[in-house]
Amino acid sequence: MPNIVSAEKRLRQSIKRNLANRKIKSTLNTLRKRVLKFASLNEKENACEAFKKYSSAIDKAARKSIIHANKAANKKSSLMLVISKIS
Repeated sequence: MPNIVSAEKRLRQSIKRNLANRKIKSTLNTLRKRVLKFASLNEKENACEAFKKYSSAIDKAARKSIIHANKAANKKSSLMLVISKIS
């Protein structure tokens, strides 16, 4: 445990931020799975709608530095490839 007051505050802040960031990352994974589910069912229209929500959420997370901007781009690109292969 920290002995300095400012270190105690930083610990409280980091715990709070960690929980918030974990919630956002969990939401991103849920949205990604939804896109993949629609893609596996060959429902292109639903997959595109789900991708729009996922794309918006992952861009927002990248803007807030929860994930790296390049990682966001790679995730969006790989999902777009999956969607484009739907007949």
